Amino acid sequence: MMSWLKKLFGKTETPAHRAEAPVADAEAPAAQATVAPEAPVAVVREGAPRIAVVTGSTRPGRNNRQVAEWVVARASRRGDAVYELVDVDDFNLPLLDEAFPAAFGNYQGEHTKAWAAKIAEFDGYVFVSPEYNHSTTPALANALSFLNAEFANKAAGIVGYGSAMGARAVEHLRGILSELQVAHVQKTGMFSLFTDFEDFSVFKPTELQAASVDPMLDQLVSWTIAFSKVREGELEAAAV
Repeated sequence: MMSWLKKLFGKTETPAHRAEAPVADAEAPAAQATVAPEAPVAVVREGAPRIAVVTGSTRPGRNNRQVAEWVVARASRRGDAVYELVDVDDFNLPLLDEAFPAAFGNYQGEHTKAWAAKIAEFDGYVFVSPEYNHSTTPALANALSFLNAEFANKAAGIVGYGSAMGARAVEHLRGILSELQVAHVQKTGMFSLFTDFEDFSVFKPTELQAASVDPMLDQLVSWTIAFSKVREGELEAAAV
């Protein structure tokens, strides 16, 4: 039997794959599209919170988007919020190139303005992060660094995956979110590169790990609603 390293990094019969450099950590090239949703999207009440499921990788052949799409499909069956995929890769963000600190809100680049406008649309977030080098991804850390006020006083959940279920990526991401005044919920969606991906590239989560997303979403929706009151000043007024 081939070792997992050989399966993850070894060559295949496809010329396109042979041309690629070895891929590290949790982002082996994806072989096919994400798993289809198991049930139709639920009807969502008017005024329900809007939650973005944000990708955490921009690498060619990434696994990340199919995981994020799966999260959107599962979450959309709940009917407690409007869930939308937001792909960092769509915004073509360079390595942080703004002259002013993000806290100033003095955005110069059109890419920054577009990214800020999109993020500002939402009440809460789910960040989907693979683990790179015992941490979250450079692409996600960079994207978060562009903004400030757009994230403040909002809630977030995290879905991590990797050889250690993305646990170290999740914990490092929590530190970044704290500085942005994002309240990250305690529960976490966690997936193993060994048991939740077929051939390390097709996302097929076990039922046990698929269920790990549900309590995270339960907490996230509650916190998202609560923090909308914080942003509106209702809780501050009640404390006076």
